[in-house]
Amino acid sequence: MNVGFFVPVVVAAALASSCDDEDGGIFDSLRSESSVYYYNQITSQGAADQSNLTVDFTVEGDESDSVNDVGYSREDEAPELNVRIDDSENNEENAVRFRGVNQIGAPLFTDQARLNNDVSYTAVSYGDTSTGSEDLGIFQQDQSDVETGSARFRLINTVDTDIITGVFSLDVRYNDADDGTYFATDLGLGDATDYQTTDAGSLNLVVVRNNSDPEEEIDRVDCSLNGGRAYDVILAVNDPLNVPTDIDAADGELVIYCHPHERT
Repeated sequence: MNVGFFVPVVVAAALASSCDDEDGGIFDSLRSESSVYYYNQITSQGAADQSNLTVDFTVEGDESDSVNDVGYSREDEAPELNVRIDDSENNEENAVRFRGVNQIGAPLFTDQARLNNDVSYTAVSYGDTSTGSEDLGIFQQDQSDVETGSARFRLINTVDTDIITGVFSLDVRYNDADDGTYFATDLGLGDATDYQTTDAGSLNLVVVRNNSDPEEEIDRVDCSLNGGRAYDVILAVNDPLNVPTDIDAADGELVIYCHPHERT
């Protein structure tokens, strides 16, 4: 009989003790928050090394989180930052501020967005330090289920077409699709497509110059997608210090990094 009463008393005492903690204890840890996954695709045309690409990234809401020394993102998965937001009915803003600085503290980008707790977001920095085009995109993740045998992805473009002579924007199609059958058209720097559903396995894409007739191919890119998963597929350059400056130079120099969403 004593055992039946003993466990609740201990738990209650632990909860009461936690309530007195400076950081809010157990009740504080149960508060909802939003998750932000950060990828750095900033390039630095002509630089001698990649030190100019390293970013200290901060996200600030009601509370803040940060990560330092994030170099050029490739296949590595993103660090997760968490921020709590006052998303009550009395707060119509839900404003979150994002900041990125280089290794000497000079600002690379600042931005703000309205986020919600219990939602995951992808943050991608892009642009080139030689042109001062650094910026940040914030994209909400689709966390709904994906059928087994299928994969869901969206394409986020971080290729700066202002550097590639004669290319204003990009069109993208599946490798096995006919010329002119594009799932993305007029894709500019920092743009993202709608989510696409495809078969799991190898994802093979053809990147072409927008509005070219006949089709003018820039490059072919590929990666692997697992079944039952959703992905952010980031279109980027292979060498962030040597961005191709014309279509011929771009052949073989573009890549896609396929990053699975974390399972909730």
